[in-house]
Amino acid sequence: MMTSILASYLFSNETLYREVRDETPTDAIVETIVEPKVVVQQAILASIASKEAAQPSVPHLIFKHKVLILTESISESEKSFLAKILTAVGLSLNQIDLIELSKVQTIDYQSFIIQNKTTKFVSFGVGLGKLDWNILLNLYQIKNVIGVDFLLSDELRIVEADINLKKALWASLKQMFS
Repeated sequence: MMTSILASYLFSNETLYREVRDETPTDAIVETIVEPKVVVQQAILASIASKEAAQPSVPHLIFKHKVLILTESISESEKSFLAKILTAVGLSLNQIDLIELSKVQTIDYQSFIIQNKTTKFVSFGVGLGKLDWNILLNLYQIKNVIGVDFLLSDELRIVEADINLKKALWASLKQMFS
């Protein structure tokens, strides 16, 4: 049986019990009644709600093609080089989704997965950690995640200037699109 002294020691600064005393002159009988403590964290809930309201909504992109190309940004000369790469694997710029991260800021992973349109995802110089996606990629190594082949390459301008990187990219693309 818990005494009021033990209870007050164990639960100091807590309102978990109340003492009900029977007023008999010779013996004081103490009964401890434990009441359920309901903690309403309104301040925390309000804080979470205000943070959610303060965050801008993530634009949901509509994916139309099976191939998605991601770059930070792309110049006209880089776009021309990309067109040559795509031609080598039997595609054109009109047959891919080209996303410049500098224009959209992020891609919502849930939206990407739900649409289930993309089967090939090639990123030129943008690691998926920058999108807050938990997919670790190694350069020029294809990784299949939930039915999507992911490939990370150096930026287009860097690949265009280096023959060894062009060979590495071509070997990966042949494997990816075979």
